[in-house]
Amino acid sequence: MKEEIAIITKAGLADNPSRLKVIEALENEGSFDVYEIGIDDVVESDTPLAVVFGGDGTMLEAVRMTEGKNVALLGVNLGNLGFLTACEKDAPTDEVLRLIKTRKCVERMLLDVSVCGKRFAALNEIVLKGANSRPIFVDFSIDGRFVDSYHSDGAIVSSPTGSTAYSLSAGGPVLAPDVKALVVNPICAHSLHSRPLVVGSDASVTLTLHGAENANVFVDGRHIASLRDGDCVKVAKSLNTAKFVTSDNDDFYKKLLQKMNVWGVTAK
Repeated sequence: MKEEIAIITKAGLADNPSRLKVIEALENEGSFDVYEIGIDDVVESDTPLAVVFGGDGTMLEAVRMTEGKNVALLGVNLGNLGFLTACEKDAPTDEVLRLIKTRKCVERMLLDVSVCGKRFAALNEIVLKGANSRPIFVDFSIDGRFVDSYHSDGAIVSSPTGSTAYSLSAGGPVLAPDVKALVVNPICAHSLHSRPLVVGSDASVTLTLHGAENANVFVDGRHIASLRDGDCVKVAKSLNTAKFVTSDNDDFYKKLLQKMNVWGVTAK
């Protein structure tokens, strides 16, 4: 019986030569049953692996599509940064096939987000941000205990994986993927004392909006809710994890140095 492999592709990359070579090799190999799904679809529950063609944004969408289903994700970077992918676009097809067959995986923490009576999962972060250019007031609590009140553009709660994303841009620390912690980070706080705080992964974080200004909530870049005075967002470590296929020489610190030193640099 052939093993099913889902193919997830960023819009506009269907004809990418690297993608077509990998799919052709999988079909010719004879051991796999390959099927393609769209970003808005759901991966079948008995699919053990999804190959994702795109960048980190596509990987985030793939995590959302496969959450709770024990599907391993192998990313081929056809985007820009590619921090979550295992292969670059110029990786030999034989190397991609080898990774698919050997399937060395690591698990990444997911965040469980509760807002407005709904639940969402996040790999990177949740962001509470003002609906306009004015600062908002956000009360921050851990396990029901008040910690701080931010007068800021908003606040971020990130996982270790998300510590290299928006939280980093907002001045937060970088956490290694295996660190069991969360980062709570005010965005442009109008205060000298409000600083990023690292808390244990078992902590329950609550962000409560106060005042006349409305705010929006984003999960891994997707808008999920609008908040008014008194509304709150609760964030905790999810019982589920995201499973990523990695290369044999995967080195977080080396990737951090290589990727972050060139990210955003204008080509001459």
